[in-house]
Amino acid sequence: MDEITQVKNRFRLEQWTQLIKDYQSSDMTVKAWCEQNGVKQQSYYYWLKKIRKAACGHLPATQTQVKHSTPTEFAKLQVTPPNHVQAAVIIHLPYASVEVAEGTSRETIEAVLVALKNIC
Repeated sequence: MDEITQVKNRFRLEQWTQLIKDYQSSDMTVKAWCEQNGVKQQSYYYWLKKIRKAACGHLPATQTQVKHSTPTEFAKLQVTPPNHVQAAVIIHLPYASVEVAEGTSRETIEAVLVALKNIC
């Protein structure tokens, strides 16, 4: 890729980063914000994905090279809510499933979302 294309791509990424920050501070839905700002929703989500990928590429490595060949194993935790509580929201991801029960505190939901965000 030539230098001009790299500069152009970096400029567009910075432009869209600012647009997405503007949306996030607007307290509007994506649809309403896009309509108000003349942005196609498809473009918004396209650039949001590109920005997230770029941000993940700049994260420091979370794991150093292990000198032994034994893989680390993690225990799977099964958390079951009481029988009378049903999940209001269920999120299935390739690497995790999250069920949020009615009445879950905002702090708990934010902590879970931050943990999932850090996984990328």
